[in-house]
Order: sequence, then structure tokens, then C-alpha cells
Amino acid sequence: MKRLFKVIIYGAFDLFFKYRFKRCIKDVDLKDRVYLVDIDNTLADTWPSLRDYVYRNENHRYGSLSIFLGMRNFILDKMKMKKCVIFISARSYSDYFSTRKWLSNNGLKSANVILVNKAEDKLNYIKMLLNKGIAVVYIDDLSYGHEHGEVRLYEKMILKIKELPVEYLGVKEIELINSAYETSNKGIKKNISYHQNYSSN
Repeated sequence: MKRLFKVIIYGAFDLFFKYRFKRCIKDVDLKDRVYLVDIDNTLADTWPSLRDYVYRNENHRYGSLSIFLGMRNFILDKMKMKKCVIFISARSYSDYFSTRKWLSNNGLKSANVILVNKAEDKLNYIKMLLNKGIAVVYIDDLSYGHEHGEVRLYEKMILKIKELPVEYLGVKEIELINSAYETSNKGIKKNISYHQNYSSN
């Protein structure tokens, strides 16, 4: 019974976010590009909060995250240029409002927030844009395991993205964007290894 309830709830949220996504992109000029931006370890300095868990709950943890200034300024520039920026993150659906609040508190007020159940689900949104003939810039470190001292990449997903006609900004590009600013992410992406079993994270 619990499993059925979970399937129904997840299905309802999935439909909700797909509906919101369609509303976000309905006025996008086909000559323009949509920026799909991951949050954790791309925009937010998330991994230290997992290593040193001193929070009341997940909402408290997400609200405490610091932001990478380089990426923040990069995104703000796109927003000022009236580009369509959509934040997409593999977080619990219950963290939707805390995610929007964190973005707003960091000067990135936006209703364009999409949450997915797992990282690979982001591919569905990328393909939705491509099917409409909309160019995509996808910004996502696609990594995990920082808090355990060994950073791993979602290799299979990265390979799938590279097969698509999208501009993908991954770990190296994100580091370059952040390198001109004082951030707290120096050194966290050393010793990166590739791990194929991405679907379980």
C-alpha cells in the first residue's frame, strides 16, 4: 500500500513539474537558448553539509548552503540579458519551497525551479527542449561522493548528454567560471573517478 501511495505521489509531482516546465518555456524564442542549471555542487556548495551534518532537517541544511560566486554572477548576467534560466535539481519534492527560498535569498529570484527524482531524469527535460527546436545550455557538475573524499562522475549520463546537440558545461567549465572569484570550492574536484552505476544516486 505504501509503495502504491509513493508511486501515485511521485507521479503527481512529476506531472506538476512537467507542467511548470512547459509554462517556463512557452514564450522562448526559437532563436534563443535555454539555460538549464543544476544546483548542488554546481551553484550551491553542498557537499560539506553532507560531510558535517549538523542540521535540524533537510530544509535547514539547504537553507544554510553557501553559493559559488562565479556561477551566481554568470547566471545573473544571463538573467539580465533576459535569457531563460531554469534551475533543475535532483532533490526531494518536499524541498521545493526551501529551494526557491534559497535561490531568492541569494539574489536569484525565480519561479523556474524543477525538481526531479534522480539525476538521469533531467535528460527528459533536455529532450523536451530539443524536440521543440530550442537550443540548450546544460550546466551540471554531474558528480557525487565529495563528502567521502572521492568525487565520482555520472559517466553514463555524461556520455548520453554528449550525444545530444546541447552545449554542456561540466566540472571543468564550472571550475573555470568560478576560478575568477573567491569561492569555497577549491580542491573539491580532485581525484575524480568515473562510476557507471549512476542511476542509484
